Amino acid sequence: MTDKVSDELITADARRHGHPLAAAGLANTLIVVMAIGTVVWLGLLLNTMLRQPFEATDDLIWLAKLRNDRFLDLPLSPAWMLQSPFYRPVAEFLLKCLYALFGLNPTPYRYVQFAIFLLLMGLSLQVVRRLGLRPESVLLITVFAIGSPFISGSVVWISELPHVLVLVCFAASLLSVLSDNTDRVKLALCGLAYAIALLSKENGLFLIAFYIYFLRAAPLRAAIVFGGITLAYFAMRAVVLGSGMGTAGVDESVGYFFQMLSKEERQTLFSGPAVYKLYVYNVLAQLGALAFRITQWGVIFDRPHYQIIVETLSTALIVAGLVALRGRPQRHTLVVVVIAAIAIGGPLLSYSYARDRHLALPAFAYAFLLVIAVNELANFLPGRPRPTALIACVWIAWSLQAGLMLRQINWASGDVIERVYRANEKPFNPTLPPDVWATAREHALSLAPPSRQ
Repeated sequence: MTDKVSDELITADARRHGHPLAAAGLANTLIVVMAIGTVVWLGLLLNTMLRQPFEATDDLIWLAKLRNDRFLDLPLSPAWMLQSPFYRPVAEFLLKCLYALFGLNPTPYRYVQFAIFLLLMGLSLQVVRRLGLRPESVLLITVFAIGSPFISGSVVWISELPHVLVLVCFAASLLSVLSDNTDRVKLALCGLAYAIALLSKENGLFLIAFYIYFLRAAPLRAAIVFGGITLAYFAMRAVVLGSGMGTAGVDESVGYFFQMLSKEERQTLFSGPAVYKLYVYNVLAQLGALAFRITQWGVIFDRPHYQIIVETLSTALIVAGLVALRGRPQRHTLVVVVIAAIAIGGPLLSYSYARDRHLALPAFAYAFLLVIAVNELANFLPGRPRPTALIACVWIAWSLQAGLMLRQINWASGDVIERVYRANEKPFNPTLPPDVWATAREHALSLAPPSRQ
């Protein structure tokens, strides 16, 4: 009788808590499904990239300039075009190497872009492990990067390869501060990543947020390193670009904020202090895009759509997870602060038209905040399969967004082929050499569906 009662109690307890082996099996099944799904999304991303023609303006202007530049000219040359307001010697060196190897055949460029994206995900996996998060979190980061227009817009565009280099430097810096190296070595590696990011694209400036990590251990040494690199960068920028250094102005006649308006429109709409109101609105619009997707290029959406839902719910998860995280001591609190500073501060380096791809760095920091928050919330769920199930639910939500994003990219490339390349036998931009346009146009038309060739 006693044995029978004991067996019933054990059976009831198993029903209530689940068999450990069954729970582990369910969790492993979810991980396998997410892993296979992520590989499928990576394959679809590569397929989408291979179907992209050269961007009709930025890509071709930059490559046309680089074919006439020597490697030794790049450190003292404006980026993209001779009279541009940009200084990106590391990015130009990489693109010059690619041009020397591949010329005007865009296909090999796409494989290099994809390889750099895989490198970025590999670094992210190491960061996830160092943070003590569940390894499957990197699968969520991957589908987020594919589904986020702020990141995928940079990944598929050759001219935005410098932006992806900044993301690699960000992930490498995170891995450095999470390593077991001494503070001196960590600072040296972070300083190197900061310099490479700055010389790749201007928004690399926000990696200076890693100074926060060294405030406690080596504040003076870190100030010298980050301050010295910043001053040297702006000095070189001034030498190459002139006294204005290519920065945005604050009056009504110069700067990024007014490129799309005539002088008369600028004077009427944004005279005097109104320019600062425009800048504040632009920053808030970018934060609204990043956290809730209620804006795009500064324009407020007039109707809800799927990304508004998934972005808003993800932001709610981040807030809830960080509130829970604050309730107990953490080993990596400073690292989370640095990530949050980059996510929130990124939009401060604002463009007047705030294209989605300009938010790649804060969006990637947002991705790390999301997986940190989801892992923290998962700690409140008992049993092994439930935490993994929570990550899987968020992964499914962003997988759907990844599909929508890839479809949009494919549609946009098809539109460019028909509207720009097919419609213009002569260069779309009069500054382009005719042979560059002819080569790019031939390849673009070869990507069109058979019915349209």
